[in-house]
Amino acid sequence: MQLKDVGEFNFIRHIQENTINDASTVITGIGDDCAVYSTTDKTDQLISTDTMVEGVHFSFHYMMPYDVGYRLMTANLSDIAAMGGMPRQIVLSVAAPEHIDTAILDEIYRGIKDQCKRYHLNILGGDTVRTEGPMVWTVTIIGDVPTGTAIMRSGAKVGDAVGITNYVGYAATGLGALSYNLEGYHMTKVGHQRPDPQIELGQQLRQLGIHSMNDISDGLGSELNEIATASNVSIVIEEQAIPLHEETYELAQYLHTHPVDYALYGGEDFQLVFTAPKSLLPELQKLGGITIIGEVVSGPSQVQLVTPDKMIKTIEAKGYNHFHES
Repeated sequence: MQLKDVGEFNFIRHIQENTINDASTVITGIGDDCAVYSTTDKTDQLISTDTMVEGVHFSFHYMMPYDVGYRLMTANLSDIAAMGGMPRQIVLSVAAPEHIDTAILDEIYRGIKDQCKRYHLNILGGDTVRTEGPMVWTVTIIGDVPTGTAIMRSGAKVGDAVGITNYVGYAATGLGALSYNLEGYHMTKVGHQRPDPQIELGQQLRQLGIHSMNDISDGLGSELNEIATASNVSIVIEEQAIPLHEETYELAQYLHTHPVDYALYGGEDFQLVFTAPKSLLPELQKLGGITIIGEVVSGPSQVQLVTPDKMIKTIEAKGYNHFHES
């Protein structure tokens, strides 16, 4: 059935089920002009918005509709993770062509709702409108942290260790394998289609007392440069220390590319990069999934990479940019 045959209000009623996963914070959810939710006086509120446009951020050539919703939620949740926060609520808007099959929309919503259920998020409302162009999905997410504890990009200090969670270059590897229709690459294909946010690790890192953090949505090079600029420091990382998956090396060999470039410039891993005092290294090692890749030093705001043959390269902030003219 097409969306035009269902109508906006019937469709909203249809997807309204299973939207509240933590009723303790909700006064009024979907169904009024505004939602109403409660907060405490011991937290700072976090808010972020992400938009995914069909043909720019996702393609049904590489992703199932369920994956689109799953990945949209991961992008938003990852912003909360980067502050060391707890996600609480979302509002969701979609612009869709009237001829789209509602089964596709149902599957996208299923991906969204599954992630919301997993992280105890409430869907408090949103908007559904018609468009003559591609589908556009926008989520605004609300979270919180204990008062005064949000982890900023601007907190890096000279002498800090630079750490990263899990693998990077993972999603770009999966996208490359999907783009070339290559057999295998199961792990990284899933990493592109259904990446997971690092909510728990983000909170654990905040509780340990790290100094700065950023999520890796536009590539490690871009995110490190954001920390360096915000903190007015230099960052030096070791190429050999960057955690790359074996499928990344395999794809790089097949395509005659440099494997570390998938990490530096690929993006959409939704992992975390952070700086922490070196006194925390024993505690960081106990967490699991943490790799130390460099350190913060004094100097101009820049990021430098030490290659295996001890060459030093300056890493530009050239991750994914929507308005870059190539």
